[in-house]
Amino acid sequence: MLLRTQVFALSCLTICGCGDHPGSPPPAREFADPGSVTAGDVQLYYALTLTSDLPPAIAGSYDIVQRPNLALLTITIAPATGAATERLAAIELDAEAVTLIGERQALSWRRVNELGGPTYLATVTVRHREPITIEIRARTVADGPEINARWTREFYLE
Repeated sequence: MLLRTQVFALSCLTICGCGDHPGSPPPAREFADPGSVTAGDVQLYYALTLTSDLPPAIAGSYDIVQRPNLALLTITIAPATGAATERLAAIELDAEAVTLIGERQALSWRRVNELGGPTYLATVTVRHREPITIEIRARTVADGPEINARWTREFYLE
C-alpha cells in the first residue's frame, strides 16, 4: 500500500512538472519616478543613468568609466522656488543602494563644482533586470529639514 501511494505521488509530481514553456519574462517596469523630492524650501533632484548611455565626451569630462553594468547617480540640490541654475551645497549627504535581497551598499560621493553650485556623483553596479532601490538622505543646513528620496529602478543590460 505504501509503495502504491509513493508511486501515485511521484506520478502526480511528474504530471504537474510537465507543461508548456513558461515563456519569456514580462518586460521591465516603466520608469515613472518624478526625479525630485521637496522638503521645506529645498528640492533634491536625482537621476540614475547607465554609464553606457552617456555620450563619451560627457563621461570623459567627469572621468566616468563607461561599463554596461555601471550606473551613474547624479544629485543636485536647489531652492524649491529659486532659479533653475542655482544649486545648494549639502552639509550631509548619504545614499545607499539596496539589492533585491536586501543587501545594502553605501555609495561613495564625488562633489563636482560647477557654475551655479555643486553636483554630486556616485556609481552603482547594476544587474540585468534586477531591481535596485536607491535611498538618499540630505541636509543643506544644520537646522534645516532632512530631504529623503527612495525609488527603485531596473535596467536591461542585454
